[in-house]
Amino acid sequence: MNRLITKTDPQVVKDFEEIPAQFLIVELDEGTVAQIRHNKKPPHRHFYQEIIWVRQGSAEHLLDGDIIEFPAQTLLIIPKGRIHRFVPSVDCLGCAIRFKEEFLANPSHLLFSQFTGHTAMQLTQEQTAGIEAYFSLLRCEYKHADPYQLQALSHLLAAFIAKLEELRLLHSRMVPQDFTRTLCIWNRFNSLIEQKFKTEHAVSYYASELGLSSRKLGEVVKLYTGKYVSDVIDERQITEAKRLILFSTRTIKEIAFELGFEEHSYFSKVFKKLTGSSPSDFKNNSLSA
Repeated sequence: MNRLITKTDPQVVKDFEEIPAQFLIVELDEGTVAQIRHNKKPPHRHFYQEIIWVRQGSAEHLLDGDIIEFPAQTLLIIPKGRIHRFVPSVDCLGCAIRFKEEFLANPSHLLFSQFTGHTAMQLTQEQTAGIEAYFSLLRCEYKHADPYQLQALSHLLAAFIAKLEELRLLHSRMVPQDFTRTLCIWNRFNSLIEQKFKTEHAVSYYASELGLSSRKLGEVVKLYTGKYVSDVIDERQITEAKRLILFSTRTIKEIAFELGFEEHSYFSKVFKKLTGSSPSDFKNNSLSA
């Protein structure tokens, strides 16, 4: 696992909201919302995947330094390891699902990617009815399931995630045949880049490891992100840089070196290209916000 926040970083906020097992449902009712607002946490990270359903009201969500206000009927996807803070409005109602990756037989990186920015879906009334049905089934199974026999719950969750992926793809140009043929490559690429993004920056490396030509890998990544592979690699590095700048005690030079940039000036150039500001300006503006 890539190091971002550890117990040796005294100035970095750590998340102690460990889930008791591999799956947890948290109802965002009046009492829970009041507690979250009263005990407002600084930005933190956790080591499980999370899906938050804002059924009513609104919520402010910070993800890796970017803050967005989301209205009702929004689904928020929070991949494990990403720095986030969720602040619901007073009248917010909804539900949160937390689960560990190993709870699913075939976890997908289509929703839980580390370099796709905010993954949020604003649903129509018709889509909302379907999502509510999934939540109802998950609640029922979670409430009555034998804690040692959770296969049905696991399959229900997998079906729910597949539905969310389907909704997301509705807004893209991807056709079902493309999705079926390329998802395995996309998932493997995500896993590999998570392991190697600090040390391997060449498109040819990832293509070779996946047994593909650089052109074929480029086609797959373009399909899912609309971006070049080199841009995705840079984005993963800069996402990590933003986390480290805001939530660790390292200097900017130390961060650049840790992420594999031999020259601090080149790191600053890439950072500014992707964020619109220099690393130092990004830090100062974020701290004063």
